[in-house]
Amino acid sequence: MPLIKSASREAIGKNIEEMQASGHPHNQAVAAALETARRAKRAKGGKVHIGPIISHVAGRTDHHDMDVPNGSFVVPADVVSGLGEGNTLAGMKVIEHMFPHTRKDGGSAGEPVPIAAAGGEVVLSPEQLIAKFGDLDHAHKAMDHWVVHERKNIVKTMSKLPGPAQD
Repeated sequence: MPLIKSASREAIGKNIEEMQASGHPHNQAVAAALETARRAKRAKGGKVHIGPIISHVAGRTDHHDMDVPNGSFVVPADVVSGLGEGNTLAGMKVIEHMFPHTRKDGGSAGEPVPIAAAGGEVVLSPEQLIAKFGDLDHAHKAMDHWVVHERKNIVKTMSKLPGPAQD
């Protein structure tokens, strides 16, 4: 029996039961059911993410599958944290001031693009980039250059700090 293509809890539960009944291990059944739900949500035009990615997942690892507007720029978590002097939430506020939202709904035209993102990153929409730089290609080049520059600043600052306290 094929899996139910829906993101509802009932469908996910039935898909897990169906896979386990046909001999699949529990972890594999859960993973397949959740992936089927994600795909169903995307097919229906699921939420497109713009803005900060708040997460409870430890570390800066790409554990969050989401859709972003085509042409978006994802500011890496280390740069966001560096802008906030080690405080990610403060860095997110700096990014908000640098790139204010241009539309009330935060949405964007164009096809969504699936990505794997990390907590602490910030997704900037194409509209935000165009509002700041005038042209999307120029915006991406400028943002790439800026990220490299900010990372150099972070390394320079961190190298001047004292090492961890010794007990």
